[in-house]
Amino acid sequence: MLFIALYCASQAQTNLYFINRSKHKIIEVKTGQQLSLKYKGYLGQPEFAKQTVTEITDSFIYLGVNPELLGDLFKKSISNNPKFIYKKVLLKDIIAFRRMTVGRQFFKSSMMIATIFGAGYLLTDLYQKNKFTTLETLGISFGVGIGTSLLINLVLPENPKCFLSDGWEVTTGTSTPKL
Repeated sequence: MLFIALYCASQAQTNLYFINRSKHKIIEVKTGQQLSLKYKGYLGQPEFAKQTVTEITDSFIYLGVNPELLGDLFKKSISNNPKFIYKKVLLKDIIAFRRMTVGRQFFKSSMMIATIFGAGYLLTDLYQKNKFTTLETLGISFGVGIGTSLLINLVLPENPKCFLSDGWEVTTGTSTPKL
């Protein structure tokens, strides 16, 4: 169902463009790409969303899959799951953004997998050679896990980094706008 929704959305050919004329930059966002957004919520409070773009219109961007399209069986299972968050965001409400490419996500996942195996190998060898109490073993394991997770998130953050207040504009269209 997700692939069908993404395919249908990609046929519309409307893309989202973030333009910063002073920096001579254009960032193009297509359906199927992941986006991290900070935007004004219903009551004007700032909200965050990190999700796949499923549809782009002239005034809205849709993140995630609409549970209404999936039927009652899937609707109940995904409605409270943050992985499947569904948001309809007005383009004029966007405060900040970050586009996350497939390469970035693949690199981050690869780093996490490599860290898991590396830490497992290192800690197994360390625990076999030395005598640690159970509490010390847990402390070392938690420290290595939390430390590597923080390091990976420091190297590859996912929070929005480009603010519209810094000269970025939001527009949509079927062709890349000119600077």
